[in-house]
Formats: sequence, structure tokens, C-alpha cells
Amino acid sequence: MARKSGMLLALVLMVAGSVVATTGAANAVAVEQVCVGTWAVTYDPPITNTPQVVRGNLTGVFPTCTNLLAPSGSYGQVFTDTVSCATLLTAGAASRTYTWSNPLAAPTTFAYNWTVSDVAGQAVITNTGLITGGTFAGASAEQVAVLVTPDVLQCAGTGIASLTGPTTLTVFRP
Repeated sequence: MARKSGMLLALVLMVAGSVVATTGAANAVAVEQVCVGTWAVTYDPPITNTPQVVRGNLTGVFPTCTNLLAPSGSYGQVFTDTVSCATLLTAGAASRTYTWSNPLAAPTTFAYNWTVSDVAGQAVITNTGLITGGTFAGASAEQVAVLVTPDVLQCAGTGIASLTGPTTLTVFRP
């Protein structure tokens, strides 16, 4: 299990790092914040092989961030979507607010679009957008999160109520 988690974290960091690597001198940006952590999604009712409307609850924890003003953070978000074990989340748009451990750092609102892709059998969710309020207002950001492939037997039976995986948030300042 530790090896699989390590591979997933490496995958998240590789995908997030590719954004920085593709930025050329003409579009120079500075990385203002990088947070590494975990996220979880719970589904009600549990997801199965049959697509159905579910209420989802996302929670994320970033115990390690690079900006000293906001050294760690967390978020929560509720959504409704039609999903199954084959489609853990559909693409769309939303916003979420990150709360930082330092009370001097204002909660940061992130308005984003997300895509879902399959990378090595894992669902990779990429959120890209703008920070519209709070400490990092005016910056752009990307959050990449990975969800492990659901257990086939559980999907065929009682369903899966929750999934978890690694996530990385990167805030860019032009």
C-alpha cells in the first residue's frame, strides 16, 4: 500500500510539475505556493457500476505548503453529480475556499474548471482557474488530484462510499 501511495504521489507531482516546465520565458510566472496533501470524496449513495445521481463531499488537507504565510491548509466542498465506478466525476466548473493554518492568511477562493483523465488506470482530476479572493487573489492556480481505481467486486455489490488519494495545489503569480 505504501508503495502504491508513493507512486500516486509521484504521479501527481509529475503532472503538476509539467505545468511549470512548459512555461516559457515569454510567459514567465512565479510559483507563489505549492501544497502537497491528500483528499477524500464520499458518495451518498455509494457508487456502483450503474450511473446514478449522488451527493458528494470533498475534503482536502495540505499539511505541507511552501509559502510561510500559509504553511498548511484545508478545504471542504459539496457537489451533486451523476457518477459510477467507471466515471468517478464528470468535467465541469465550480469554486472552493482554502482555509489556511495561519489566521493572518485570508481564506482563498479558487474558481476553476476541472477535467478528468485516466492515467495508468487512475482517475486524475485537474482543476485550473483563478484565485478570486483572499491571500492569493489575482493569481492563477492548478490543483491535481488522483483517485485510486475502485475495487471491482465492491462496485458490483454494495458499492463504494468513499475514495481517497494524493493532491497538489500550485499557485502561480504572473
